[in-house]
Amino acid sequence: METISSNREHAYKNRFNPRLAALVAMGLALFSVALSAQYQNATNEQKKEIINQITQAAGEMNTMQSDFTQVKESSFLDEKITLEGKVYYKKPNKIRFEYTKPNPYVIAMDGQNMSMTSGGQKTTIPANQSKLFSEISRVMISGVSGSGLVDSPDFDTQLAIGPTDYKVVLTPKKKEVRDLFSAIQLYVGKSDKRIRSVELVEKGGDKTTITLRTLSVNTMINDETFK
Repeated sequence: METISSNREHAYKNRFNPRLAALVAMGLALFSVALSAQYQNATNEQKKEIINQITQAAGEMNTMQSDFTQVKESSFLDEKITLEGKVYYKKPNKIRFEYTKPNPYVIAMDGQNMSMTSGGQKTTIPANQSKLFSEISRVMISGVSGSGLVDSPDFDTQLAIGPTDYKVVLTPKKKEVRDLFSAIQLYVGKSDKRIRSVELVEKGGDKTTITLRTLSVNTMINDETFK
């Protein structure tokens, strides 16, 4: 009797699993549709107006500082890598990413040089040493400030409108940038037209997301911060 009961249970599970899988798949599909429905593609008129507003907000921002979280997703990693720190920006081309967790690390650009400090050791590279470093500097600065990126002819720009923010998808035209990123996605707050999150999507599909948590603009920041 136990064998018969076991066989019946096994047969029931075999019949049930495909149905369960179908229900799960349907649920995930509906969830994905709901997420995509949050953003509606902007019309050409809306796109022009919103980009002008983002560009204006960037022009009015002389300095910015914020706590940030950086998350790295990769097919080679079993888990996401999460880093935390503080970012500083000063118009027109100074920026500092000061990582505090899990390990202290600093990347800074003062307009002329890019410096990296770790474990008490500092390495400095002229920003104009190569097109690659110049483009990295530009993406890092513009990705946080919004200046010179959303309206740049070096990118194909798509814009979608969500309930509380705008999603700007930038596809690079320059080879130097295409070799690094297949797309740059910016999430911009509707209320103040300032960037809240940046997604850097690499050619292989890996993704780095930087989220600004406590945005403060136009406060005094010493130039020495970026050395």
